[in-house]
Amino acid sequence: MAILSKGQWVRPDPAIERFFAQPAIRGNLTFLRERLPREAQIVVAGGAVRNVIIAAFHGSAPPTPDIDIFIGGLGRDFSLEGMLKDQKARPTDLKGMRWHPADSPLAYDLCLLHDFLGIAAYRLEPTMANLLAGIDFTINAILFDVDRRTVAEQGCTAAVRKREIDFNSRRIPDKALIAYRALLMAHKTGFHLGPPVFDFLRNRLEVGALRQIKGYLQAKLGKAAATVVMGEYDLLCRHHSYQA
Repeated sequence: MAILSKGQWVRPDPAIERFFAQPAIRGNLTFLRERLPREAQIVVAGGAVRNVIIAAFHGSAPPTPDIDIFIGGLGRDFSLEGMLKDQKARPTDLKGMRWHPADSPLAYDLCLLHDFLGIAAYRLEPTMANLLAGIDFTINAILFDVDRRTVAEQGCTAAVRKREIDFNSRRIPDKALIAYRALLMAHKTGFHLGPPVFDFLRNRLEVGALRQIKGYLQAKLGKAAATVVMGEYDLLCRHHSYQA
């Protein structure tokens, strides 16, 4: 799999094309395209695309339980809930909707671009460039344009090849949430932490944030797995430097 130029929209690797050409996925994306206004821009971000790249480089990848979709080009009055009122869907904590199509093994997490935390928290223009720049870690910094069948990335394939979790954006609107995601990514992928992420996890989290992180992990993984991840965090904190 080739390393892409940062921020440029190009034709994706065939492995990515094959993933989105699967009949069930293609059908669900077509359903969204038909429900949304013509001016809507639809991109898949992070997880699902990242896992295809992990499998291409390393032979296997974590399971893909859902597909994260961001929708641009629409006004703040557009209602995802209204669009999906006849579907199995529920609101998410981050102002989006989690849609589970009938007979689909995958859920779809939908978010309007202006509600993306990295854009909303800093009052940025709701553009695809700001979405890509605001994604948390480089291993997640890739977009797949559903209509154009093109991808743009910001260091994702290089990070996956190196098995490294490092910051893509230095804007951190919610420390507990970003720390939770870093620990979850490390647990799911087995990738190592980059020095800035190690420093952030070891030195910048207060007791209250740690309680939040544990709660997020329990909600996502269950108590037993959350205990394992927090144990991994404790081991990390016993090292006084990244070199150690």
